[in-house]
Amino acid sequence: MSLERAQQSAKQLLLLPIDETRQDPWLWEHATRVAQSAQTLGAWPELGGRSPDPTVLAVAGLFHDAGWALECRQGRYARRQVLTRPTNDLQRELAAAVLLEELNTLLPGPVLRQAGEAIRQCNDRRTTLLEARVLADADALDEMGMAYVMRQFRQYEAEGRPLQQLVDTWQRQKEYRYWEVRLADGFHWDLTRTLARARLASIDAFMQALARDLAGADLTDHVQVPLAAPAAPTT
Repeated sequence: MSLERAQQSAKQLLLLPIDETRQDPWLWEHATRVAQSAQTLGAWPELGGRSPDPTVLAVAGLFHDAGWALECRQGRYARRQVLTRPTNDLQRELAAAVLLEELNTLLPGPVLRQAGEAIRQCNDRRTTLLEARVLADADALDEMGMAYVMRQFRQYEAEGRPLQQLVDTWQRQKEYRYWEVRLADGFHWDLTRTLARARLASIDAFMQALARDLAGADLTDHVQVPLAAPAAPTT
């Protein structure tokens, strides 16, 4: 029951207002995916027999990006800018603080302190805190799935960019080996790295299909349409 109330507290914070009647679920849905992934990762035998507390992982996952919600509500970011860049250390500190404040009567102190530390340390590649490592990999996985495409689309649509830029950005990232660096540096276990590689392959397939659709390549592959001759000048 306490965990359900913690979920409700996180949901109330992370559902960002659109207007007086509507709320944007983007950040809340991201948090729930990361919380679920973290609990799943925490049960893997690849962790060497260690068993992080699933409640700690759930709570840390739900609140790990609460700093974005606070700053968005304060007007520092527009809704469509949320999660458009890496979450910084200050935002992690804000998230840990709000977790302790919101849940201090709902869950035991040791659980909350461990969850707060997991959030604070998840940006640190060298951390030895198991919960922080699991949270970091769960969060990184969510950045490398098809949700990445939607995240980029939200940002580009808000900024008035053409759809072609979505494909162009992806191609530039591949050319500069951006994702290879992320794969090498952004994960703590080979298994999560393998899953991330498979997710990136799905994005690449989508981007190739989108590029073909935008160019009408399926039409030109089968129908050779001659270019219209320029109109003759009138006198």
